[in-house]
Amino acid sequence: MWGEGSALLAAALWAVGSILLTSQTRWIDPLPLSALRCLVATVFIAILLPPFGAIGELRDLSLNTAVSMVGSGILAMGLGDTLYIASLGMIGVSRAFPISMSSYPLVTFLLAVSLLDESLSWVVLLGAILIIVGVSVIVVEGRAQVTGGAELRRGSPGRGVVLVLLAALFWALSTVWLKAGSGDLNAASAASLRIPAAGLFLLVLARGRLGELRVVTGGWRTLGTVALAGILGTALGGLLYVYAVQEAGAGRAAILSSTSPLFVLPLAVFFLSERLTLWVVLGTAVSIVGIWLVI
Repeated sequence: MWGEGSALLAAALWAVGSILLTSQTRWIDPLPLSALRCLVATVFIAILLPPFGAIGELRDLSLNTAVSMVGSGILAMGLGDTLYIASLGMIGVSRAFPISMSSYPLVTFLLAVSLLDESLSWVVLLGAILIIVGVSVIVVEGRAQVTGGAELRRGSPGRGVVLVLLAALFWALSTVWLKAGSGDLNAASAASLRIPAAGLFLLVLARGRLGELRVVTGGWRTLGTVALAGILGTALGGLLYVYAVQEAGAGRAAILSSTSPLFVLPLAVFFLSERLTLWVVLGTAVSIVGIWLVI
């Protein structure tokens, strides 16, 4: 049961991380925000390396495995997460998170079928249809701007949806690369390569804008909130998910972690004052059923 519990806890931590990041998108732009999140997660992961015995594994690491970990980290956290964070201020977390968590498994499966020769069944096709229907409902409903206390950035809701779907594509590419090249690395070893690589990549992209971190309108409270999101969502959430895959199996861990939207929706309502409609709930429910069938 430890593996199943870890998957559910990872889902909850990803949800909390999204809520924390969304609450700060009005104070800091996505690029420096994402860079800070990864840097904090890097420090946290470095502290965990000796207890997990990861230092010895890293000494014996092959070049192919190292490139795969670095590349997958940049795709997922450097590009995918940054696009996702940018979308939060446009369409709100109660829509961005379900869309991303519905699209990502479907795109990942399609890539796995074409690149890793995984089989395709009628059950999977039915799941894909349900995911598409659920995402479409959420997208159509998302055209009505979120109301309440959550202040969104100016920008087209349609653009926000595009950013979420691009983020899902990068996450899917990263997952396929990670599966193909991770070898026997444990969770801490893989994270110690992926997270710092993403952080350095983001630092290069944001080098002309890092000064924003010193003049953030929200002050130290904003920086602390982003740092907490990095520890909970990026570092701990990622580690727990890898552990869940190892202990409970990839299929069961993926199914349980896909419950993240169920954690996000009530959190978005209570903490961000986002308006939750019946259509968003139904679209999310249909998408989650589709994810279960696909996985």
